[in-house]
Amino acid sequence: MTKKTPKRQSGPLERYTLVLEAIAGSVDGLTGREIEAVLGLPKTTINRLVNALESSNLVARNGRGGEFKLGGRLRRILESDTSWVVAASRRRLKALAEQTGETCFVARLSGSSIYSVLMESPDASVGVYVTPGHVLPPHATASGKVLTAMQHPRVREAILSTELRILTERTLGDRQVLEREFAKIRENGYAIENGEHIRGLYTLACPIIFSPEIPPLYALGLTGPAERVRPRAVTELLEHLKSTAAELANAFMPGSHFDGR
Repeated sequence: MTKKTPKRQSGPLERYTLVLEAIAGSVDGLTGREIEAVLGLPKTTINRLVNALESSNLVARNGRGGEFKLGGRLRRILESDTSWVVAASRRRLKALAEQTGETCFVARLSGSSIYSVLMESPDASVGVYVTPGHVLPPHATASGKVLTAMQHPRVREAILSTELRILTERTLGDRQVLEREFAKIRENGYAIENGEHIRGLYTLACPIIFSPEIPPLYALGLTGPAERVRPRAVTELLEHLKSTAAELANAFMPGSHFDGR
């Protein structure tokens, strides 16, 4: 028996889906007029559809050109699958690891947990601490601290709601001290971990920023033995890190040009 191909529906939900598909397929977003041209629908209909989608944060308007892009709520749904993050990151992460000679990784915030998504390492003895799926404490790792520091206070509080375990003699377990550290991270745009999670490990991390108005969900980190990483020029390593983070931001969300500088 031949299976029939389902017919495309024509109800209200289908029109919302068509708008989302059109916006998702664009690099720099689409204006209302461009959406009209793509879908062949009247201006009043398009206005009604995009206003409803915008009110639910499924699309967001670019303040500069008025283009519509996918909103934060829809991006969070899409980001529940990290396979596309791995595909978009692997080549750039490998290049960074080869360029610096250190283990490099991408971490993400999901709910109130931060964990490693992908790692490229020239040194397996260090890489074991950031293997994919490894949970990164928000108070004791560079990537955990940088992602936590840059969230809204309510989200930051949820992330820090669990016990702040003392993992080494350098771990920041006092909330007031930690909040001062977070303020410094927000000002500098990066975080450093020096033996706070694992003795003898030195890590740098910076956020992968899509837009200054959107708290980051991803961070790029570089880690290695303290005796090897610390004597090197942190400024030089950060330049490499931030440059790759900007490339990843554009790979994750085409049209994102914010470089964090």
